[in-house]
Amino acid sequence: MALVLIIGILVLTLLGVPIGFVLGISSMFAMLYNGNLPLLVIPQKIFTGIDSFPILAIPFFILAGNLMTVGGLNKKIIDFANSIVGWITGSLAMVTVVASMFFAAISGSAVATVSAVGGLTIPSMKKEGYSAPFAGALASSAAVCGPIIPPSIPLIVYGAALGMSISDLFIGALIPGLILGVVMCATAYVISKKNNFPKHGKASLPQILKTGKDGIWALVMPLVILGGIFGGIFTPTEASVIAVVYSLLVGFLIYKDLKISNLYGVIIDSAIGTAVIMIILATSKVSSWIVVTSHLPEIITSGILSYTTSKVGILLLVNLILLVVGCLMEANAAIVILTPVLIPLVMKIGMTPLQFGVVMTFNLCLGLLTPPVGASILIGNDIAKEKMERTVIAALPFFVVGLVILVLITFIPELITYLPEVLSKKS
Repeated sequence: MALVLIIGILVLTLLGVPIGFVLGISSMFAMLYNGNLPLLVIPQKIFTGIDSFPILAIPFFILAGNLMTVGGLNKKIIDFANSIVGWITGSLAMVTVVASMFFAAISGSAVATVSAVGGLTIPSMKKEGYSAPFAGALASSAAVCGPIIPPSIPLIVYGAALGMSISDLFIGALIPGLILGVVMCATAYVISKKNNFPKHGKASLPQILKTGKDGIWALVMPLVILGGIFGGIFTPTEASVIAVVYSLLVGFLIYKDLKISNLYGVIIDSAIGTAVIMIILATSKVSSWIVVTSHLPEIITSGILSYTTSKVGILLLVNLILLVVGCLMEANAAIVILTPVLIPLVMKIGMTPLQFGVVMTFNLCLGLLTPPVGASILIGNDIAKEKMERTVIAALPFFVVGLVILVLITFIPELITYLPEVLSKKS
């Protein structure tokens, strides 16, 4: 039965069928092939797949990110980042990374980040003499911070699949996300220095204070969200609602860039983005149930362990599988399909579900930079109006440093587990 499911997923994916329908159709055919399972299980599992309080955070974080973009909060963040790092060679490149990190701490999405930040900085970089491939590649790569720096939609999906604490996953992802952002900045600086990309004048203290004052409400938002989650003041789901209310209040009453006429389009876009993820989550519950019922995780675990018991070898193999899948499948879909398959294996060699969740998310998010499914690189390239192959080549240095960080968090679990352990002792 599991073999029929896998073949169905592969065939329908190659045919270009949306992944949510791929999972549902493949699951139905697998159950029909078995002949002993009632199809009534399908609607039951579809319902339980989205009947989860933590999953409610997804539509609200998507809506908050869209409200920020329409309300002009992304521009406030970019202006402040420019006043801080504008004097560095390749200043707009630095601004793109820093602004992406701030925006990531609100939206939890790479697609939202590259659209909101890259949509402003890519055209500006091209005007200042940056090459179009570099501009598109940089914005796409910086946007990868979106699903890693909390709040993260893929981590919400992973946590919901295993019934884990979303807050612990967010806390565990913070250090890897910050390391990624810092290393992205360093990489962008080296490339900018080599190509003699321009820099802006050094901002005076009054200018920095002015942009800080103008953007204070946008800059405080990530602190409110993350501080509340990490401090145990509210859950990630409650934080997502607060993010929406905050965006509305700031957009309407303080910056006044958000208009009633904007809301219809924002809500429609957010609903479409949410529906795509929810369909995947709903139908994946059926496919996951088939995978578990068929004992596929145990078969795979036994097969790999019979071949090698080396922890290093197994971790490298798991990462390789995830990197390949990340090239071919959207991260949220890959998480719900592969989590029940791989979690027994990694737990056998001593990796905790917390560490694996962050490693898996980090790994699959690197797939955002790899065609054919890399959504981030596709959007960044479209904004840059460049040939895809040139943008992909320009993104290689950022992809490589991402791989280095992936190896570090795979073999140094403390980079993920340290903060959750410290905060749990204080609480």
